[in-house]
Amino acid sequence: MTTATTGATTAGAVGTAHTRVEGRDKVTGAARYAGEIPFADLAHGWLVLSTVARGRILSVDTGPVLGMPGVLTVLHHGNAPRLDTDYIGILGVPPDPTAAVFQNDRVPHAGWPVALVVAETPEQAREAAERLVVTYEREPHDIALSGDRPDAYPADGHMPAVTEKGDLEAELAACTHVVDAEYTTPEEHHAMMEPHAATARWDGGRLEVVDSNQGTTWVADELSRMFSLDASAVRVRSEHVGGGFGSKGLRAHQVSAVMAATELQRPVRVVLTRRQMFSLTGYRSPTVQRVRLGADADGRLRALEHRSLNQTSTVWEFVEPSAGAARVMYDADAHRTSNEVVRLDVPSPTWMRGPGEAPGSFALEAAFDELAERCGVDPVELRLRNDPEHGPVSGLPFAGRNLAACFREGAR
Repeated sequence: MTTATTGATTAGAVGTAHTRVEGRDKVTGAARYAGEIPFADLAHGWLVLSTVARGRILSVDTGPVLGMPGVLTVLHHGNAPRLDTDYIGILGVPPDPTAAVFQNDRVPHAGWPVALVVAETPEQAREAAERLVVTYEREPHDIALSGDRPDAYPADGHMPAVTEKGDLEAELAACTHVVDAEYTTPEEHHAMMEPHAATARWDGGRLEVVDSNQGTTWVADELSRMFSLDASAVRVRSEHVGGGFGSKGLRAHQVSAVMAATELQRPVRVVLTRRQMFSLTGYRSPTVQRVRLGADADGRLRALEHRSLNQTSTVWEFVEPSAGAARVMYDADAHRTSNEVVRLDVPSPTWMRGPGEAPGSFALEAAFDELAERCGVDPVELRLRNDPEHGPVSGLPFAGRNLAACFREGAR
């Protein structure tokens, strides 16, 4: 935690110590997180996730579970309220259907939410959820990501899917040194310290959600649209966030908690387990990236191609824009980048710290190191020779670019 200091300080925000308003509460354990805030008459929900990788729900046997001690209700696709998912949210994308729970009998991947058991205590809810029998019709599934998938396609995401200029093949053929390599990165999960948790309650016709999220306005907007409520009728509070890293937007636990609170007319809390987070809260997709670099005898780039492929679910398209790194780092007479996706029977990926840049920079810079070896040039010197004055794709001058100085300082 940052604390106040005595003595001379630097004027302005940078270099000046500040006391964090929540610092003492956090280090003393007094800070309350979303799963800890008390509510009167609080009920607890426990999500039931699919055990098949693809298929259809044939039946949900709620009878025995409803007779268990403390159980209040079981929500599933046969009795849950209908949600509106035909909208574009404030982030410019439609909602991930993973969050729009219990709307049909389809199971698009393992770990898909199929029911919510609500009880008086979390222990009762968990025991009942583990007893709930769900019968499925299994279907063949496909979860194999590879660079030669014929069903891969370019996808825009938050940047154009493809950029290109020049004759790539002609320039590569004329180059003295060529690197043509494939790089892979594994999937990565956010795994923040605090799991996802939310409590929903109705207060005088107004929905209140106490949550751990990375944008209360964002989550409130999604909930108001999904439940067809006036924006002024939804309030989302997030007192403290024990880590998010891109994962804590609208998820299944908030939506299912609102559903249950609406049915029971009492506060309902849903907390995800660490295991449930792996299929419900997004992750950075694995990537397969092909990088082709061509340089003349002096190590100056004449050709650059960066193609990135990531997996997405069959219900939602998410692009990990790894090829975006090449669009700002290095230029060449022939320059092509593409971000592509393939739909598999897997959970939906999402934003994670440095989306695109993290896996994309790894592949691009690894290829540059290989090119430096081919050229017999120091890897830092190779980068300095190819540091552009203008954006490789935009053609615009940089507002500020101290990359060369960083390279030199790092080498020193």
